[in-house]
Amino acid sequence: MSTEFACSRFLVPHLAMTGWALFMDADMLARTNVERLFEQCRDSKAVMVVKHRHEPVEGVKMDGQLQTVYARKNWSSVMAFNVDHPANRSLTVEMVNTVPGRDLHRFCWLEDKHIGELDASWNYLVGHTDPEIEPDIVHFTDGVPSMPGYENSEYADEWRAELEAWAR
Repeated sequence: MSTEFACSRFLVPHLAMTGWALFMDADMLARTNVERLFEQCRDSKAVMVVKHRHEPVEGVKMDGQLQTVYARKNWSSVMAFNVDHPANRSLTVEMVNTVPGRDLHRFCWLEDKHIGELDASWNYLVGHTDPEIEPDIVHFTDGVPSMPGYENSEYADEWRAELEAWAR
């Protein structure tokens, strides 16, 4: 994987210990109270994700990292973990440290029936998701608006306004 952060997300159930826990990539803008996301969560599922059909062009992505294409691309960028689900017990620190990242991002520890689906608004991929969808979470997966070439991407002005508000 491109960074240690790419795999550390799978330690969320270990850290949370019980209930539902949310992981989000760092290149996102929440446009609503993310507590609403949990309304879509189902206790029968081990994890809830937006099931993108995202197949980016291979090459270089944000921060000069190699863009890789794999099954379930970007599913793991927003994950609501059902920490108490028995299927997540196999997601141990040892497993996260030894299994290849590409397998973790494919949810190798889960059967398909344990992966629930969130509405696409909860992980809107800038430049890739249908623009008719009103996003709850905007994901600047190719590059955040402060990076050269992404200054004018969808929701860039809103991202900058939030950054300025935070900085005050």
